[in-house]
Amino acid sequence: MSSPNLFYSTLTMNIKSTIFSIALLLSAGTAADEKPAAQPAPRSDGNLQIPTPKLSEPGKWPLDAFLSKLESGRDEWTSERTSEELTGILEKLAAGLGKAGGAESVKDLLAEHFAGDAPLPEPLRPVLSNDLAAAWLWLPGQGAGTERLGREAFPAAFQRLGALFSKVAKIQVKTYRADRLSNDPPQFSTEVLFEMDGQAGLDPGQIQQKGPAPFLQIRGHWRIRWEKSAGAAWRMAGFEVRRFEKAALKQRLFTEISDQALGAVPSYREQLRYGLEYWRGRIDSASGIEVYGHQGIACGDYDGDGREDLYIAQAAGLPNRLYRARGDGTFEDCTDLEVLGSLDETGAALFFDRENDGDQDLLAVTSLELLLFDNDGKGRFRRVEESGLEAAQDRRATMIGAAVADYDNDGFLDLYIISYVFWAGSASRRSSPYPFPYHDANNGAPNFLFRNRGDGAFEEVTRASGMDANNRRYSLAASWCDYDQDGDVDLYVANDFGKNNLYQNRGHGTFKDVAREAGVEDVGNGMSVQWQDYDGDGWDDLYVGNMWSSAGNRLAAQPQFRRREGGNPGVHQRMARGNSLFRNRRDGAFEDVSEKANAAFGRWAWSSALVDVDLDGREDIYILNGFVTGERHDDL
Repeated sequence: MSSPNLFYSTLTMNIKSTIFSIALLLSAGTAADEKPAAQPAPRSDGNLQIPTPKLSEPGKWPLDAFLSKLESGRDEWTSERTSEELTGILEKLAAGLGKAGGAESVKDLLAEHFAGDAPLPEPLRPVLSNDLAAAWLWLPGQGAGTERLGREAFPAAFQRLGALFSKVAKIQVKTYRADRLSNDPPQFSTEVLFEMDGQAGLDPGQIQQKGPAPFLQIRGHWRIRWEKSAGAAWRMAGFEVRRFEKAALKQRLFTEISDQALGAVPSYREQLRYGLEYWRGRIDSASGIEVYGHQGIACGDYDGDGREDLYIAQAAGLPNRLYRARGDGTFEDCTDLEVLGSLDETGAALFFDRENDGDQDLLAVTSLELLLFDNDGKGRFRRVEESGLEAAQDRRATMIGAAVADYDNDGFLDLYIISYVFWAGSASRRSSPYPFPYHDANNGAPNFLFRNRGDGAFEEVTRASGMDANNRRYSLAASWCDYDQDGDVDLYVANDFGKNNLYQNRGHGTFKDVAREAGVEDVGNGMSVQWQDYDGDGWDDLYVGNMWSSAGNRLAAQPQFRRREGGNPGVHQRMARGNSLFRNRRDGAFEDVSEKANAAFGRWAWSSALVDVDLDGREDIYILNGFVTGERHDDL
């Protein structure tokens, strides 16, 4: 069954990956491993140089030249074609783990003079052990070693990875760095992420268990050296283990109960249980249904019975729904469709008491307008037509999120609204200039700060408060926190195509963007943000969800990014690195501990949360990532 709310489709990945690659290519020029082809003189626009498009063949449309870039090896970036070829070889090897003949297929791939580390290094150092989970880690130079093996011994050692499992759920190989070492003879180096998970097999002395075998995951970071002789295929000449992790979940922490909780509700069975992929094929695109699926959800006790209720947005063209908790683990649909059942794309929703009257009002952030619903205290809502929030829609901004806090300490909750692009009318669903420059764009739609006047209405104070500074950066998330412990809340904004903002509250209704001085600009396609005291020192730290891009890591590491002064190699490498963890130094600034704390890798992370999952008193990190579009796997 598809997930009820599917946030992003595969097309999202393709679009963002393509934009990221194009940005890198524009910065980099010609690949170092290929002789530069003659190019027409570039057009100059200030500091920007855009190469004139060249047709792939005379007489073809310019689009053909663009589309040719999407297939590895049809352009100057031949390293991408080789990387794809070598990854395919590793995928076939991985698929043979634990199967008959698997060792022989590995041996056939090794060069005669092969020498490499054992893929399963020993001993592994225990880093976690409790009743729920166990984890082990191996790093070079930390008192552990790995055996060096030749061509005869390596295949059997490689097969030991498969022997860890009695049943395999997933095997994945991803190449995140590819370097040409030599053209004659051809030699290549790749850095690879290998992941395998499933039901654990026999693992004496390492996993003590009761009942069914635990769920096991292993992850290896490998550096592999390849070579190729004339007329022959690629062969592995060297294999180095850069890092190895193993984790066992001794018992399931969570159980999926959507059907038990909502299965009796017709709107769930007939609408929510189907994914975005399903509805995009059945709803007229004129309704505004998007491939991105920016649907929001709010949780709050709107009827004052002590139980948390849900307001869930559906894809545009389907009505939003209000589900009331019944107290027995199930919900009932209490949606007043004429009031709450908005059919517009709803990017966020939140419950908050805007009037301090003791009940939870509701805000729904649609792409066209902000919908404010007043709670009458008896669990019924009415639309507030004139609240002052109309100022945002007058700016034609496509709004996608909100954050609430009392920033001026007057006892009433204020609203910060984030936007992405500009609304351009029915002829064009969304319209904004392309983010430029990619790593520091400031040409998106503006965000808004609304001050609660205390009478149930709001006034827009974005400019007056100083929050109009650096305010058009394609924002995706915002979160309030008194990070400097001076008695008023500050705001961090995560931006997709621009540097992030940290608006420090100056205490008299104004703010200053101090992200650079505080060390948290964090260039890296910001998707989410959370404040939490992860190290227990009494000061809130900052975790930002970004994109870890294997393609970005490969391209940004190519030589031309290091040698071209205008190529911004460090910026692009940073953008592909992944998530960021900033430790509060307690002096107004932060220390980037992402890699030291092993918190950077989160794949293509959309959202994240710090929560003590195993109740051991320490904050863990949960990351929502990837591209899930439905039951089909051929589109991933």
